[in-house]
Amino acid sequence: MLKFLGRLAAAALLVVAVPLAAMAAEVQDFRFSSGPSRIRFVVDADGKIEYKEIKNTKKQLVLELDAELEDDIVSKVKDPIIKKARLQEKGDKTRLVIDLNSEAQHKVLVLKNPDRLVLDIFRIRVESTKNDMGKGLTHIYRREDMNGLPVEVNILEIAPKNRYTLKPFSGAVNKNGRGTLLKASKAVGARAAVNASYFDGDGWIIGNLKLDGEWLGMESQPRSAFVVAGGKPQIMQDLAYEGRAFFPKLGTFINIKGINRARIAGDVVLYTHYYGPSTKTNQWGCEVRIANNGEVTEVSKNGNMKIDKDSVVLSAHGDAAKILERVQVGDRVRLRETLGSEKADEAELVLGAGPSLVTNGKADVRSAEENIAGDIARGRAPRTAIGVKKDGTVILLVVDGRSRSSAGMSLQELADYMVKLGAVQALNFDGGGSSEMVLDGKILNNPSDGRERAVSVGLGVFPTKG
Repeated sequence: MLKFLGRLAAAALLVVAVPLAAMAAEVQDFRFSSGPSRIRFVVDADGKIEYKEIKNTKKQLVLELDAELEDDIVSKVKDPIIKKARLQEKGDKTRLVIDLNSEAQHKVLVLKNPDRLVLDIFRIRVESTKNDMGKGLTHIYRREDMNGLPVEVNILEIAPKNRYTLKPFSGAVNKNGRGTLLKASKAVGARAAVNASYFDGDGWIIGNLKLDGEWLGMESQPRSAFVVAGGKPQIMQDLAYEGRAFFPKLGTFINIKGINRARIAGDVVLYTHYYGPSTKTNQWGCEVRIANNGEVTEVSKNGNMKIDKDSVVLSAHGDAAKILERVQVGDRVRLRETLGSEKADEAELVLGAGPSLVTNGKADVRSAEENIAGDIARGRAPRTAIGVKKDGTVILLVVDGRSRSSAGMSLQELADYMVKLGAVQALNFDGGGSSEMVLDGKILNNPSDGRERAVSVGLGVFPTKG
């Protein structure tokens, strides 16, 4: 008898349990919210909601919910991309129907505590492509939602074990000056390139630039730079050029104020073959030619001294010119140049710009520390940047701006984005209309001027020979 009652009780419990498990959740509320990046619809219920997507076209999205609805609900949403939104009763099911004015991406979430289904419809279409270009080079294109505005980003990643060399080159190809990135990169044999250093209207390089032990530009203001030392890429901060020419016979020296730029009043400029065939100076100063062994081979007050690869020319105006007038052919000159860092001084490549964006894997925009001009430091703009991952991968990035298709980034957004890409160090290059990336003879981005802007320095990705 007791065994029979036990079996009867268990059967009774089983009968009760089956309909409870089969009972669908009931819809309690239907609501929406609107933000710069998305429109969110929320279906609140008294239990877990299961769903399936039964229609997804450019004009309509329909989800079927395993939930009961007493009466149809029409949302009062007013938005440019949403024509109409409603919940409809379909027997023991409920349909969430969204009529669209234009195609949009969406995402569905089923959440607990409290139970609800969330449908996010995004205002900005997100895209991403990734192409292996071979030998350690990868190209990535992304269209992103950046705080409610679209941005288009082109990225080149150069893996640690690759068959490429990173080197800067002049926009004018074989001398100091400006030229378009596409034409110059083809002329020098770079497979890919981005714009790099800041420059002024005459093409002067603004920032420290050193390649294979030769100084091509200088900056006395402490700034950050992309440095390759012993083959290792890195971002170094607070590099400031100091140059001095010492004349043992005269027992005096003069400080170098510029490299490979026009000489102005009271100036001292050092010219190398990179500048061009001559100094382009006037007769109101004095110039001396210094051979590679440190010997003076020519002194002139005529200006516009010729430049060759076997010597440099020191050109001065004002008080410093009076010192140079006392120098004689055969005198010795000791040139001392430093960036205030032994590692940077010995590096094979120093490419300065600024500000530094990422330090030790964290966004750290150093605009104030590096005295970056306000038109660069503030607001959204087209940007070019370089970063280094922990494993030594180099990231070259160009983001378009000043257009309906791409709003650009602020320096803080750029720093955050570089961290998102995995950079542990990052540096801002020249931007605005100069921002450009080329690959295999094609311009990948859309320069904001509507055409290429002539730039002074590009950073090229050169195939390694052999």
